[in-house]
Amino acid sequence: MGGNITLNCSMRNGHEVAWYHLRSEELVLLISGEKDVTGRKFLTTYNQDKNHLKMTADKWITRVSLTISGVSESDSGLYFCGTKSDAPEMHFDKPIRLENQINELPKNVDVTDGVTVTERVLMFSVVGLAVFVFFLTTVAAGGIIYHRGQQKGWTEAKRAPLMSCESTK
Repeated sequence: MGGNITLNCSMRNGHEVAWYHLRSEELVLLISGEKDVTGRKFLTTYNQDKNHLKMTADKWITRVSLTISGVSESDSGLYFCGTKSDAPEMHFDKPIRLENQINELPKNVDVTDGVTVTERVLMFSVVGLAVFVFFLTTVAAGGIIYHRGQQKGWTEAKRAPLMSCESTK
């Protein structure tokens, strides 16, 4: 409580960004911004509370950060980062949960894209399973091809003397 927290959002394919806060079934637009005409500057276009919220972008405007100053219990809830390109719809990243347990965290905490260790383990498990299935399929297909080739070879070998006998007549 009372410290600052920074939430990050990827903005690689967008030129507008907005941060929303969901708490007690109420979704509130906190802050929004966009790249300027040149695409080199980031401008804040709306800020619900300038003393409490600040949005900054990295040098290339590929990542935008929301900093909440003086975090209080009312800041708990889900945070959504939405980005928009030329299309009319907004695309949202995974929500970031800020809970009452925040008072146990250090004063400055950098919360990244919300990917947890469990999600990464699951992702790598699925990739590993896909590689294993591909390997098994390759081995099975190779075995079938080898077996058919061997059968065809025996069939041709059995016919070979008959053909040679017929050709000598």
